[in-house]
Parts: sequence; C-alpha cells; structure tokens
Amino acid sequence: MRSLLKRYFLLLLALVLTQGACVGSKAKDVTVGPEVQKIHDLLAKGTYDDALKLAKELSAKTPASPDADQALYLQGYILAYDKSDLESCRPPLRKLLVDFPHSSLLIPTQKMIADTQYWQGHYKGAVEEYKKLESMGDANLALYAKLQIGNSLLLNDKVNDALTRYKDLMDKNPGTPIADSAQLMTANAYLKLQNIPQAKKELKKLIAQSQNHDIQESAQKALRQIEEEASFDKAEHKSK
Repeated sequence: MRSLLKRYFLLLLALVLTQGACVGSKAKDVTVGPEVQKIHDLLAKGTYDDALKLAKELSAKTPASPDADQALYLQGYILAYDKSDLESCRPPLRKLLVDFPHSSLLIPTQKMIADTQYWQGHYKGAVEEYKKLESMGDANLALYAKLQIGNSLLLNDKVNDALTRYKDLMDKNPGTPIADSAQLMTANAYLKLQNIPQAKKELKKLIAQSQNHDIQESAQKALRQIEEEASFDKAEHKSK
C-alpha cells in the first residue's frame, strides 16, 4: 500500500504542476529590436549555443543596450529550458530585477526564478520567491504562487502548513481551477500522511464538484486504484 500511495502522490502532484506550467503573466507588449529578433530566430532553429552567446553579448554592451533586459531574460530562459542548467539561469534573471526595475519582464522573470528553485527541490527558497511573485500585482500568478507555496511546504514535509494554504485557496476561490488544484493537493497531502479515508473523501468531493474533465478523470483513477489496492490488501490479510 505504501508504494501505491507514493505513486499516486506523485501522479496527482504531476497533474497540478502540468496545469501550473500553463499559467502565464500578462506582460506588457515588448518591442523586439533586431538583435533580440536574431536571438529568437536562432532559438527557432534550435541553435541554442549561438543564441545564448548573442544574448550574453547584448546584455554586456557598454553603454547598455535598450534591449539589455530582454537579453538577460533570454539568457535565463535558454539556460533553464534549453540547457536545463537551473543553477546558472538565475544570476542573469536576478540582474534583470535589480538593474531594470521598470522592465515589462519583471513578473515572468520572478516566476522563472521561483519555478527553477522549486524544480531543483530548493523548497524553502522557492517559498520565498513565490511570496515575491504573489505580491507583484498579477492576479492569476498570485493564485499560482499561493498554490506553489503550498506545494513547496508539502514537499518539505510541512504537511499541516500546506493543508492550511490549500484550504484558504478553496475557501476564497470556489468553483475555480485553482480551487480544484488545491482540492487535489489536499487529497495528496492526506495520502502523504497515509490517512486513506480522508484522502478518499477529498477525491470524492473533487469528482463531485469539479468541472475540469482532466482533474475529474485523474481523481477517479486515483480513487479506484486506492480502493482496489485496499481490497487486495484485505483479501491477502485474510488468507494468511
């Protein structure tokens, strides 16, 4: 049963993360200069090393290029998404936040910093970065940040604190996708605690209330597998 619980804990968490990855900030329209456009063209061709080199050169120009903030953001983006170098992606992103406090890229930059901390398993640091994102004025990303703070606490074994975060999201945002995600993660938290009856109760509540087919389907699958495993364990116990 324990291995099953771990498997479904990870499955439900993965579903929430997939949904969270689709959340974007509403950044202002950014005018793209010719050098930045060239970086985008290189990325489209898959020549990431050349794109990274050009982005570094553009951000290091003296006097500073008017596109330096975009160049710094692209450095972080390439290192994170194309190079999977999550440690090296953050310095240029942090430089953008400090040197260009009025950039239209501040919010997506902060999100990338927080997400990369989370992906690396640096959950304490992720909480601090998501708190910054939460306060930056984008309503959708503020909700995403709240959910990710809960997830970071859960993965850092602060289950009760995570449950408090999820309950707050559900109470304040009923009938929304973020409430569904919080409900799903509440079930996940009880699985982590090995409180099977309460986990099943949360999954049934989600199935009844959610209008998101993917979440309903995943909750039904998790519930079915938990019940099947429990029946198998009971039958095996009786046979001994």
